[in-house]
Amino acid sequence: MVVIALVAVAHALLLFGLVRVPIPSLPDAGETPPIEAVLLPPPAPPAPPARPHPAPRQAPQAQTPVPAPEPAEAPSAPALATAESGDTTATTGAGGTGTASAPSPPAETAAPPTPPGPRYAAPPSVTLRYASFVNGVQNPDGIIRWEQDGKHYRLAVETRVLWFRFAFQSAGDMTDRGLSPTRYEEARRSKVEVARFDRAANTVVFETRGGQVPMPTAFQDRFSIFLQLVGWVRGDPQRYATPGVVESFNVADTREVEPMQIQYVGDEDIDIGTDVVRARHFMRLPRHPNDKRRVEIWLAPSLNWMPARLRQTEPDGTQIDLVYRSSEGR
Repeated sequence: MVVIALVAVAHALLLFGLVRVPIPSLPDAGETPPIEAVLLPPPAPPAPPARPHPAPRQAPQAQTPVPAPEPAEAPSAPALATAESGDTTATTGAGGTGTASAPSPPAETAAPPTPPGPRYAAPPSVTLRYASFVNGVQNPDGIIRWEQDGKHYRLAVETRVLWFRFAFQSAGDMTDRGLSPTRYEEARRSKVEVARFDRAANTVVFETRGGQVPMPTAFQDRFSIFLQLVGWVRGDPQRYATPGVVESFNVADTREVEPMQIQYVGDEDIDIGTDVVRARHFMRLPRHPNDKRRVEIWLAPSLNWMPARLRQTEPDGTQIDLVYRSSEGR
């Protein structure tokens, strides 16, 4: 308690200024030596980089126009050469491709004359019966009836796929160069369509569909083309001794006319049930880049060069096969 009382008395004395405590004082401002301050100007901003002075523009000089290079001519497929008279020639290529083409003759050399077309030798009239298969499953037999009297012909093809009947007929005249069709008919189920070929007016008339187009050279219909090929092979079998020979046609059905090429691709053995026969294999080349339908035919010398087998492969892979079984002479 005594200590607390003494501390309280001391604080009272200090409060009323009765007791002075020495406190160190700051030096007088007048005694402090002056300090000279020199203010420096701010540094100048860096100069921008010098821009290059543009060179004086010169007056444009007239330029001599350079002609554009001539576009290179695309090589064409080795199509059949057709003379104005209707004669045809075939092209061959190594390896059976049928795409080789002979170099153009020099300008100062006259082009060689067009070789004559193959000789046509019509097969005798006959009725052929074929076993019919769809994807390997046997269907009712198919029939090919061929009739000719030396001046006129009639070709009838009938087949059944499942329970549907398909029949095709071609009729016309016969010449030294082969078949000259005048009428073509297609019967699918119960619908029949007809095209007529007017040689005097040089037109193809689509009677059922309507309309007409000019008749081209090397003209055949969809089925006469096969008997035309048969007659050519019979008349000149050596013409097809080397794979790669290509024959070109213009082929009509009941709707249109389109170019078509058929190539000889080699010899094969065909099992006809009772025998194995040697046959020459021909194949229709694609008509356009997306043509996935394949048509093939095998012609046998032991059958008077008539078909030993016909096969059509549809774009979806369906295969329709006709294989020779028997024949009846007429």
